[in-house]
Amino acid sequence: MRDVQGLDTGGALPAEPSGFVGRVREVEAARTRLASHRMVTLHGPGGVGKTRMAWQVAARAGLAHGSRWVDLASVRDGALVGQAVITALGLQDQTGRSSVAVLTESLAGQDVLLVLDTCEHLLDECASLAGALLAALPGLRILATSRAPLEVRQESVVPVGPMSTGPDGDALALLTARLEQAGRAADEPSPNRVPAHDEPDELVVLCDALEGIPLAIELAAPLLRSASARQLNRQLAQRLDLLSPDTPSDTDLTALRPRHAGLRTSIGWSHEWCTPHERLLWARLSVFPGSFTMTAMEFVCTIKPLFGYDLTDTLASLVNKSVVLREGPPGARRYRMLDTIREYGAEWLKRCGGQDELRLRHRDFYRHLALTGGESWLGPRQPEVYRQAAAEHTNLRAALQHCLLTDTSAALHMTADLFYFWFACGNLREGRHFLDAALDLDPEHEPGRARALWVCAVVSSCQGEHHVALERATEALELATRTDDEPARAWATYAQGLALTLQGDTGPAQERFAVALPLAETAGEEIAGLLCMASHSYLLMALGELDRARALAERVIARAAPTEDIWARSFGHYVIGTLDTVDGHPARAIPSLRTALEAKWLLDDAYGIAITLDTLALAAVDDGQVEWAAWLLGLGDQVWRKVGVPQLGSPDMVERRRTCEQRTRDALPPSAYDHHHRAGFTLDTAPGEVPVHLRQPYLLA
Repeated sequence: MRDVQGLDTGGALPAEPSGFVGRVREVEAARTRLASHRMVTLHGPGGVGKTRMAWQVAARAGLAHGSRWVDLASVRDGALVGQAVITALGLQDQTGRSSVAVLTESLAGQDVLLVLDTCEHLLDECASLAGALLAALPGLRILATSRAPLEVRQESVVPVGPMSTGPDGDALALLTARLEQAGRAADEPSPNRVPAHDEPDELVVLCDALEGIPLAIELAAPLLRSASARQLNRQLAQRLDLLSPDTPSDTDLTALRPRHAGLRTSIGWSHEWCTPHERLLWARLSVFPGSFTMTAMEFVCTIKPLFGYDLTDTLASLVNKSVVLREGPPGARRYRMLDTIREYGAEWLKRCGGQDELRLRHRDFYRHLALTGGESWLGPRQPEVYRQAAAEHTNLRAALQHCLLTDTSAALHMTADLFYFWFACGNLREGRHFLDAALDLDPEHEPGRARALWVCAVVSSCQGEHHVALERATEALELATRTDDEPARAWATYAQGLALTLQGDTGPAQERFAVALPLAETAGEEIAGLLCMASHSYLLMALGELDRARALAERVIARAAPTEDIWARSFGHYVIGTLDTVDGHPARAIPSLRTALEAKWLLDDAYGIAITLDTLALAAVDDGQVEWAAWLLGLGDQVWRKVGVPQLGSPDMVERRRTCEQRTRDALPPSAYDHHHRAGFTLDTAPGEVPVHLRQPYLLA
């Protein structure tokens, strides 16, 4: 197989932060430090602009294989730091291997920069991961941002302070830029708008009073739409020594000065300019660890005295004041707060009370989302359900952690409700983490344990841990039998068959599938029945019982069609397409394989995508579409690299893939093969977006 390890295919820098101003010397100094040290940490207080500066440094790092960005702000469980890095890099290795092993394999041989943004709340875990990766990967450099050094042996700390003030300082340039942006963004001129640019000396004074802290300046800029710089300076002069009257009574004022005084005052200042409802909403929004939707806000935050209150205008006002950031297009709008702003809101929430009720409402909202997603999985909404769960991943994770801390039964039910997200949408590793944690809480067999056990069994099988899967499935079956839980009996029996199939025990596996299918039909577990037939058809195909395999695959398609399901049907289409390829009917196989592949791509099923791409490439070669076959092989290499174990380590699959590649190379000039293979391998793909060349005949480029 062609060596593609050196090509960069995932985890690139996010879109450039808009409106970066100044800090030319600081960015260059940090870049120079990074060139001579394997790890650099941008260290400074909240709100000083470490993240924006890190982006500029990373964009100029100049390493051969680019920079990869990992945002750790919303990760609260230290055990998930490695998984967060794997996810951010676009890797989908879902085996039970350690995160360090997965990352070491993926980044081996590359001169690459890994950016770990916002590490202060996970110092030990980030330090451990960074140290292990630096030891294993000689070409790796790490750039971290943190309010405290990580104290890794190779670390070089670069302090990040406030912007320079004065008439020629970066702070004034930032404030001026934000005022200009606000003027351009305003739908109409405000009748109370004060011409701030007519008082440049007062703007200089304002920047100096705010100590050149970028976040403080960002918060002050919206206030200049309704007050003059002179008025704001007068207010600042009156209160700076006391910080803000809103400062919590238990705050250590000495610790806040001098580096935090301007920021703390500016946040408190913005808070004071808010209406009572805006202040209360600000506090309540702090329960969201990341971004959120309007619907989530309305459910979580509308307890007394906001019960029944329309918060649309209140949220819009917080956006205008730069307290809340708005993201995404109108049809998929989301909102979030910066960490420092969220922390201030959390302090106020603690003072106001009600945080326990709000956290419970947050948990219940996302428990309901998990439940309804599972209930509607078998049907036409599968891509929508997947996209919603992916967008809410951070909140789902926080809700699960709350369940683990407060309610064992809720933890068991929610981890099982997310079966579709773990199994069908490529999140096996994280699903296994939460399932094991929930099951470890429950030695007394609470209701819901049997279901969590069989879900864990299916997830473990897909990770290749078949012994664990059989243990979990057998325990689930015993518990379900004792409690007359017919749905759990059906699923547990299926899980045994799946584990036995993947383990190679074909005889016992067939017996388990034969038992599981009628159990599923009696219990009304349609998804279990479909998966049972699909897995059994795959097993029969491997055993050479092709007619029986085709008949079962056709039953899967026929039974799933009325529901407009695409996930279960994709298994049937894959088996039929593979059988047609083996039978020498590539033209008939290609539509079935393409249908299977599009479904798997819409649901981000990385394993299914990779396996189907290999089979589709073989069908394309047989059909004489050799350029398309080379492109498919390149795209397959990209996906397999993210998965981590090419062809799942199966000798038969490896040999079929090798044969397909050799036949494609033999049919094309070397330069043509390399061109089309690279076009597929370097294709910019995104979860849920089907590449165009899967939907139409391949166009020569």
